[in-house]
Amino acid sequence: MRLRNLETFYWAATTGNFRETAERLVTTQPAISARIEAFESNLGATLFERRGRRVSLTRAGHQALHYAEETLAVADKLATSTGDQSALSGTLRIGANETIVHTWFPDFLVALSIAYPNLNVEAHVDIAPKLAEGLSKRQMDIAFLVGPINGSGMVNRPVCAYRIIWVASPDYELPCWRLTKAEVAAQPIITFPRQTASTTNLISKLSGRSLPPLRINFASVLTAILHLVQSGLGLAERYRRP
Repeated sequence: MRLRNLETFYWAATTGNFRETAERLVTTQPAISARIEAFESNLGATLFERRGRRVSLTRAGHQALHYAEETLAVADKLATSTGDQSALSGTLRIGANETIVHTWFPDFLVALSIAYPNLNVEAHVDIAPKLAEGLSKRQMDIAFLVGPINGSGMVNRPVCAYRIIWVASPDYELPCWRLTKAEVAAQPIITFPRQTASTTNLISKLSGRSLPPLRINFASVLTAILHLVQSGLGLAERYRRP
């Protein structure tokens, strides 16, 4: 049994598509089919049911996937603990939201390129829900975003914490004293789309019977939010570099 065939089975099981698996492993679809056939022959079981262009796991396939994940995890640990890091090659697809991209992410990519000079990196910048969707569809290998995400096969690990501050244009008229929660809620607020974790948290903290109704303008790009704030259209939360 070849580890390459085991890896091919894993990606075919997670993507549900031989063509996407071929793209992920930088090979051809016939090669993927041949590897799967060899792997099924090794096990003496049918692992996939073909449904048009998609494939789904049989009962034996689900059992095999569990062991495939464990075996590949052990193989990865063996390679990283004993192997030459500079020899590691391939493509790593990393997602990051804009807050992280504008803080420590560039330094991280530089350190990654030094540690693994033969590794290609694809960086995807988007809001957290889009990054979570990309992870669930196996379009990314890892993502850095604000807040944990749920889903089958997802593993959440804390990386850092940010301090949140309010920012406004110098020309925006505000009281000279420290604002209360009600006074902040009374201001126009510019923030990320409604479905993001940061905006959900903001709305939750500034909503209540004793607080004025919120006036929120949504923008999906951090630079757009800052530009609107600089134009004097309202307040915005800003994450300070950890």
